[in-house]
Amino acid sequence: MTADKPKHLFLSLRRWKERLLWGDRIREQLFAWLLRRHYESLFKRLWQLNETRPHFTYHRLAWFLFGFGANRMHPYQLFRAFYTAEVLRPGDVVLDIGCGDGFLTKHFLGSQCAQIDAIDIDPAAIRIAKRDNQRANVTYYLTDAIADPFPRRQYNVVVWNGAIGHFTVNDTKTVLEKIRSALPQDGLFVGSESLGHEGSDHLQFFTSATDLAELLHSEFPHVWTKTLRYRVFNTEIIRNEAHWRCSNSTERLTESSWLRFAPVQNVAAASYAGSGA
Repeated sequence: MTADKPKHLFLSLRRWKERLLWGDRIREQLFAWLLRRHYESLFKRLWQLNETRPHFTYHRLAWFLFGFGANRMHPYQLFRAFYTAEVLRPGDVVLDIGCGDGFLTKHFLGSQCAQIDAIDIDPAAIRIAKRDNQRANVTYYLTDAIADPFPRRQYNVVVWNGAIGHFTVNDTKTVLEKIRSALPQDGLFVGSESLGHEGSDHLQFFTSATDLAELLHSEFPHVWTKTLRYRVFNTEIIRNEAHWRCSNSTERLTESSWLRFAPVQNVAAASYAGSGA
């Protein structure tokens, strides 16, 4: 015990040093208050005092609200990132369409695969992605998914999260055809979209997961879906969100069947599993 006293004393002094230098509960509350005011101001400037609102989520703001905001967001809004990340293999080359600020691309997808090409049509989104969410295996491109070719000819997985509603019906068909052509036989197309009439900037709406599955079936023989209902922040808005996984074969789809994704072969008679998670 005597021999351990210097060690215990040294550790105790280091703990006090850290506390004196970097703060206690009061200092944490002060820093959190300052950062909350910063993000509240940023939200006002971007979404309330701006004639043209951003078409992407600024996830630093969202994650701060998740941890420290007065109106905290629910984790269900991030499930699209988890559902996508879990299907990736270490050697996969991935295309992320509509990557936005790149936060989910970097933090959820980047560690799960070999290479990601992340594209978005919004110059502000790509600028923020390159500034805040760089990663060695992620490359960001300012690209029009409709008019421009994808950065490479083939991918193991293509991701299209929360964006299909921002496209017209004809443009959606064009992008889906390009996605199918870019995938090998065992490739996966995964994504998500809110159901119902949500989103003032949407160009098309899907009343049910059946409607969405019917569209996806136009290009892919195997379509699996899962629906999730949750409250948006602390508002009265209830979001009904559909998640999908599509492929030309069932090889990789069956790897994640334990998640209660429902295989849909007959769209007209489809029943969809999963009202929550």
